[in-house]
Parts: sequence; C-alpha cells; structure tokens
Amino acid sequence: MTPNPLTEFEIDQNSGIPTWIQVKNRLSYLIGSGAYQEGDQLPTVRALAIDLDISYNTVNRAYQDLEREGYISTRRGRGTFVSQRKECGADRRTTTPVELVIDDMIRACMNEGLDDDDILAMVGARLNYRKYA
Repeated sequence: MTPNPLTEFEIDQNSGIPTWIQVKNRLSYLIGSGAYQEGDQLPTVRALAIDLDISYNTVNRAYQDLEREGYISTRRGRGTFVSQRKECGADRRTTTPVELVIDDMIRACMNEGLDDDDILAMVGARLNYRKYA
C-alpha cells in the first residue's frame, strides 16, 4: 500500500495563513509535485478534518476551491479524485515544487486584488526584510 502523502502535514496555527488555505496549498503542491497522480483518490473531507483536527467546513472549503481551480473532481457517492490538469500555467513535467508554490502565491495575491507590480513589490520587500532579520 502506498503511504499517504498527507501523513506528515501539520497545520501551522501561528503562520497567519488561514487554515483552509494551508490545506489547499498543501494539496495543490502534492498534486503538482506528483505525490498524488491523476485519478488518485483523496481522503474524504471528514477523514481529513479528523486527521488534521480541524473543522469539516475548513477542509470542505479547501476542496471546493481546488475543484473550482481544476485540481480535483468530486464524484457523488464515490469520492474525490485528482483531475487531469489541462492548464497549469507551465508544463507539469517541468514545473518544480518551488514553482508550484510561487504559482499558488501569485494566484492568492491576485485573488486579493493585487496586480503584478504590487506582487513584485511585496516579494521584494519580504526579501529585503529577510536579509536584515
């Protein structure tokens, strides 16, 4: 039996990132990196909520967002499965895990209404902050 890629995932309550986004980002990373392949079944919302000790609604929100973005599909009565990705920004075979995280960050920034210049300014500011921290 293949090990569950989510076994070592823990929610960081001190990160300032909403829990549902942490779940969504982790799952999109696992899908993009190949830990979950097309057609693989994901844990049920209820099972993942219990494993992570978080609300059912939190996991459900992450799953809904992943489904809306085309990462997963839910088949009533059968479960939730990794979808075939037709568009992923870059070719999946050449996308690194770091690029997937960056893609998710850009998507989250755009969802908050930031434009390209705002995103670049924020990243630059964070890089400068880390140099002197």
